[in-house]
Amino acid sequence: MNAAPPPVHRVAPPPPGAVRPFHFPPFVHTPLVPGMDLYAARVPRAPLVSIELILPRGGQADPPGARGLASLTADLLDEGTGRRSGPELAALVERLGGSLGSSADWDGAYVACTLLAAHLQQGLELTAEVALSPTLPAEELERLRKRRLAELIRRRSSPAALAEERFATALYGDGAYGPPLIGNERDLLAIDREATVGFYATQLRRGGATLVATGDLDPEAVARAAAALLAGWPQEPAPPEPAVAPLPHTGITVAIVDRAHAAQTELRIGHAGPPRQHPDRTPLAVLNSILGGKFTSRINLNLRERHGYTYGAHSSFASRRGPGPFQVSTAVANDVAGAAAAEVLHELRRRQEEPVGDEELADAVRYLEGVFPYTLQTVESVAQRLAQLAVFDLADDHFDRYPAELRAVGSAAIQDLARRHLRPEACAIVAVGPAETLLAQLERFGPVTVSAPGGG
Repeated sequence: MNAAPPPVHRVAPPPPGAVRPFHFPPFVHTPLVPGMDLYAARVPRAPLVSIELILPRGGQADPPGARGLASLTADLLDEGTGRRSGPELAALVERLGGSLGSSADWDGAYVACTLLAAHLQQGLELTAEVALSPTLPAEELERLRKRRLAELIRRRSSPAALAEERFATALYGDGAYGPPLIGNERDLLAIDREATVGFYATQLRRGGATLVATGDLDPEAVARAAAALLAGWPQEPAPPEPAVAPLPHTGITVAIVDRAHAAQTELRIGHAGPPRQHPDRTPLAVLNSILGGKFTSRINLNLRERHGYTYGAHSSFASRRGPGPFQVSTAVANDVAGAAAAEVLHELRRRQEEPVGDEELADAVRYLEGVFPYTLQTVESVAQRLAQLAVFDLADDHFDRYPAELRAVGSAAIQDLARRHLRPEACAIVAVGPAETLLAQLERFGPVTVSAPGGG
């Protein structure tokens, strides 16, 4: 007779196993042509290659009155070149069994291509063609403009999108990082082809670009082939990067976006944080993990498990070249929005006033150290990490040092970081929900403004 299986214990999670040693994939970082560097890593897990050309400016360089110009110009790059139309480019990439696209974020513009390793040369040629000779066709500009305007209309009915937009405005006003990356209706209607041509010429096709290539490839062969294709890349530097100037906050401010019949309230609480290249960013990852960066974080356990206000709450420090937002995000029942906001601010203050326990600190470090290798499972994900080194001017050994730097963070350091980088006394609170219910709950925190979803 077989013995009964041991009972299953469902109260406590299983203990974590030992952390396995991890090393970031080896890569080559070398000058490619004057004004351009190459990051290349051989990652022979599959017969694929990822190629990404990073152009030096993104949404942070949008001029006043033309918010969304960087994103619009970047999206136009793969819509036609001096050699091929947009449909012809798409058909060629489809025949090669790959993908080709262009886009922008706040920090740069990107031309990216993923395809079989056997087609590496064609991928490099296409990437260079799109980056060096885009036609920025007027008819595609109109199509993309209409798509963006439709997206802005859609966002007016999305509580989460409204909360993100109003939170950015509360922190940055109409400056960089304030309006959405895709722009606003007024500026999008004013952008013409001449503006996109000018942005491409003065901001994108300049020195400071970077080529990233990962996959089943020979870095030296990539360097030779890419140097021949990109030999004509301009050497002159891009104009100086515009500074990001958050609005001054000397106290807590509250903005309510009135959605009278909303079933729940979207909450955003936070302030401007440090740039990605700030030397505290690795230890801040530990602080954020404890605070709101994982399921067992302080804020989530407080709002979800202890009080039942929400299904989940999360905090993050945005990775940007400028002072991007630190924010706590959650959705709560309408009648507990004020109580939930108070608990969030309480947890921010606790991190400043109380030292973190050794076990809680060790758990946060184990979590960050354990999940990091999972972010490197594809050739594209390795390329994204190499792109971070380039965009944020990080040292080549940054990711190799990352686990040891996590383990070096002590309890006193967490408290010091919280005191220097968290500002619970000067947060912006944004609530998207029924103003009639929210006003009485939130006015105790600071001055309140109430607006309609469309901004009126």
